[in-house]
Amino acid sequence: MDITIEIDKRVFNEVYLDLLYSYTSRRDYRYISLLGGAGSGKSVFVTQRHILRVLEEEGHRLLVVRKVASTLRNSVFSLFKDIISDWGLNDLFTISNSYMTITAPNGSEIIFIGLDNSEKIKSIAGITSIWIEEATELTLQDFNQLDLRLRGETGLHKEVILTFNPISDTHWIKKRFYDSPSPDTIKLKTTYKDNKFLDAKYIEVLESLKYSDPVYYNIYCLGEWGSTGHLVWSNYKIEEIPLNDEYYDSVFCGLDFGFNDPSALVKIGVKDGELYILDEIYKTGLTNRELINLLAPYKDYRIIADSAEPSRIKEFYQNGFNIKGAKKGKNSLKRGIDFIRGKKIRISPKCTNFISEISNYTYEKDREGNPTELPIGINDHLMSALRYGTEPLQYQDKIMFLK
Repeated sequence: MDITIEIDKRVFNEVYLDLLYSYTSRRDYRYISLLGGAGSGKSVFVTQRHILRVLEEEGHRLLVVRKVASTLRNSVFSLFKDIISDWGLNDLFTISNSYMTITAPNGSEIIFIGLDNSEKIKSIAGITSIWIEEATELTLQDFNQLDLRLRGETGLHKEVILTFNPISDTHWIKKRFYDSPSPDTIKLKTTYKDNKFLDAKYIEVLESLKYSDPVYYNIYCLGEWGSTGHLVWSNYKIEEIPLNDEYYDSVFCGLDFGFNDPSALVKIGVKDGELYILDEIYKTGLTNRELINLLAPYKDYRIIADSAEPSRIKEFYQNGFNIKGAKKGKNSLKRGIDFIRGKKIRISPKCTNFISEISNYTYEKDREGNPTELPIGINDHLMSALRYGTEPLQYQDKIMFLK
């Protein structure tokens, strides 16, 4: 049975329209790289495009991936469901919330999987296209393994779409797709200025950054590649590391409280004087009771928390947590930054929010454009948690914080 669906052209941002049907209008590419600043609408567009494509072409198994599966559910999987609902197409799609799959009436599928479930990806045959959301979370090895999955004749144009906000100018994506341009890649850069659906208040928040820190504005809002020369910390590597506590000399946590901003916990291991970022919790809208329940697996770890929230710390303590407030004090911010700068930091790839924050953690500028000694206080929740968690090391506390 043929189904006719009319979608008003006005639901799309005009800047993306040339790509809407690129899989039929041209076949001379394999990769689409959508680099953009915050609020550019790139993820919404790719979602819209995927919905149309699976409705129009049979035989699809579109794979949507991020580094960690749990981040997919509350981001692009929810975005797909929202747009399907907004377009009045709920009756056409079968959506499995438990398996995170969406099936069109013609049998075409959209499958959502995190790279932390690599065995499941290996078991999926007949992948016709791949969308990598937040592609900067991936290593080059991750990307190559995904790219190799896209093979075989299906009669459908195969493509890999990457959507991301640029971070360090040393990132492999810049080297792979921008420093050595290739004819098999379509590239498009967009910013919040290209998104006609943004509300005025959000635009005001974004544009205020050009005055508080022009460098951060260029990276976060205008989608310019960041320079490590502006970063607070560049002494880190993202790599597979041991995640078992027994490997480390000590293991402990730092906690930054939030509500509208995320509550952020980082689990830190120390081995031979080096810092290892083992795990993270990063979630908004949590009451203290909800946060206590979420952090129950960390109850027996030593936790150093933001001392600006003594009532919250007290409630954690009354619920059996091994928790103390950070000492802070005069020059504590600079002391913590300098201490961490003197350490090698190794970060598990699963800690995607930590990687995003540290890759964009830059200093404020003065009126002449020179860096100050203060980092900008935006999207720095896990960075604060790292400083709190390492305070005992900074003060040369002799207590070993073992679980």
